[in-house]
Amino acid sequence: MKIRLRQILALLALTLVPLASASAQDFPNRPVRFILPYAAGGTGDIIVRLLGNKISSMWGHQLVVDNRTGGGGIIGTEAAARSAPDGYTLYLATDGPLTVAASLHKNLSYNWKRDFAPVTMLAVSYQVMLVKASLPARNVQEFIATARQQPGALNFASIGIGSAPHLTAELFKAAANIDLTHVPYRGSSAQAITGIISGDVSMFMNGTASSIPHIESGTLRALAITSPQRVDNLPDVPTFTEAGLPAVDAVLWFAALVPAGTPPAIIKKLNSDLTQAISDPEIKKALALRGLEVRTNTPEELGAFLEKDYLKFRDLIQKLGLKVD
Repeated sequence: MKIRLRQILALLALTLVPLASASAQDFPNRPVRFILPYAAGGTGDIIVRLLGNKISSMWGHQLVVDNRTGGGGIIGTEAAARSAPDGYTLYLATDGPLTVAASLHKNLSYNWKRDFAPVTMLAVSYQVMLVKASLPARNVQEFIATARQQPGALNFASIGIGSAPHLTAELFKAAANIDLTHVPYRGSSAQAITGIISGDVSMFMNGTASSIPHIESGTLRALAITSPQRVDNLPDVPTFTEAGLPAVDAVLWFAALVPAGTPPAIIKKLNSDLTQAISDPEIKKALALRGLEVRTNTPEELGAFLEKDYLKFRDLIQKLGLKVD
């Protein structure tokens, strides 16, 4: 009887392997949804819509952009975590609602390790330290000197507690050994930029994509950038390393994940197809004009990156004592 059962199980295994392979080869046979936890028009939205135009033609099925806003990205992330693990739902991951939220929030309904599987990194960008063009400080060291003369008098904007602009500013404060007052704005970076222009805040760490137009117009001045070397779009802006603060090395990243349990063969195909699409020369050029660098990797490499990112910000959040109920 036991021998008979083993034979049946072996036959089933042999039958299922070709079926799994065939399902991956046929994938997708209908539209694929890409959940973005942010509003239309932002950097992530730009990336996915450019990607969607290319990959829809490759697949013969549309990549549907699904903007699920709210809760600093948590609402969209919850929706993605609850989706069917069949490859037909992708999720655009950034640090805020994923690796940062895990340490910042007490009662998340999802767990980034348990509920998601990595596919590939898509693009990275950096943050620039923005100040009003009329501010007397012309470089980072002058800004630091002013802050030390008036502890707590200068303030900085963010788009919420634990957001990338907030945590990068905290890295800057620690590295420079200065005291700045945090002014969190609820919403998009546009509100914080308006705050700098009006003089309500002194400084804002913001992504390059939405900063470049204001820098080029002369409305705002960029004192430093978090990239390892100067970027082509902002050749006159020094890195924080050049400014003497190498610890300020924050990177903005955008990655594709799927719900945990998605078949490995489907993940492998998604990795291959997304990598091919995002690496198209026209897409790379369009993203480069917005200060974004295309970067892809394997699911295993992305998993290791996410773990490192989580640990980095967990330690910082614990040190700062930040919590959101």
